[in-house]
Amino acid sequence: MLREFFHIGRFALHSWGVMVALGFALGLWVATKRAKRVGFPEKHIFDLAVVVITSAIIGSRLWHVAMNVEQFRGHWLDIINPFQGGGFGIAGMAMVGGVVAAIITGALFCIIRRINFWEIADIVSPTFLLGMFVGRFACFLNGCCFGHESNLPWAVVFPPNCPAGSVMHGIHVHPTQIYEAVIDLIFFFIVIACEKRGKKFVGRSFWMSFMFYGLGRVIVDYWRWYEPQETLLTYLGGNLSIHGAIALALAGICILMMLLHVGKPLAQKRK
Repeated sequence: MLREFFHIGRFALHSWGVMVALGFALGLWVATKRAKRVGFPEKHIFDLAVVVITSAIIGSRLWHVAMNVEQFRGHWLDIINPFQGGGFGIAGMAMVGGVVAAIITGALFCIIRRINFWEIADIVSPTFLLGMFVGRFACFLNGCCFGHESNLPWAVVFPPNCPAGSVMHGIHVHPTQIYEAVIDLIFFFIVIACEKRGKKFVGRSFWMSFMFYGLGRVIVDYWRWYEPQETLLTYLGGNLSIHGAIALALAGICILMMLLHVGKPLAQKRK
């Protein structure tokens, strides 16, 4: 792992930030290619990207704060203060909060700009899984989002100067970051393969993408380590967190919406 690429004074170029930015960039690049292929204005993709990225960052941070409110009680400025711990940067994000915020603000963006939500959602949403594939490698380099103790051959030991190492010092743990990265990449290709077989309605790729995200998060949650206040229940030697429960609910909603064909009907071909 490599938490910092380089350090100058109080400023450090963190691998987490670089990799997350690369994930956003890759997702945006693929989304524009997809938009061009179906004749959708690329300008809308770029405008939506600004809204989604901003809201995802804010939503991720606020959800992290909500889950760790005692950490900020009495010094609320730390929520946005970039100068902490002798360095520069804000640590602590929760992806589920970012996903929910991005979906809501994305829908509002389409309403305000009078853009068909289902069309742009089908273009953009599969690339979210691709971005998550890169983003979870950011977590691995940062040593966060780690798993429980493990004796499997691929279990890893993180150094002490990271979240995983400070909690699981010298202990082999599940590399849950890599688990989720691989799962998201597989799901991305499944969504693309389903698109090539033909759409049943506009909006299916959107529901399918977030269904897979939710299911993937629940699968990985089983092996992931959480603070006690974040753990909802334990079962069969694993656990389900509050984040995982929300992801499971999201997956359930998406499955229902797919069964009901909630979206935009396909245009009828002229005979």
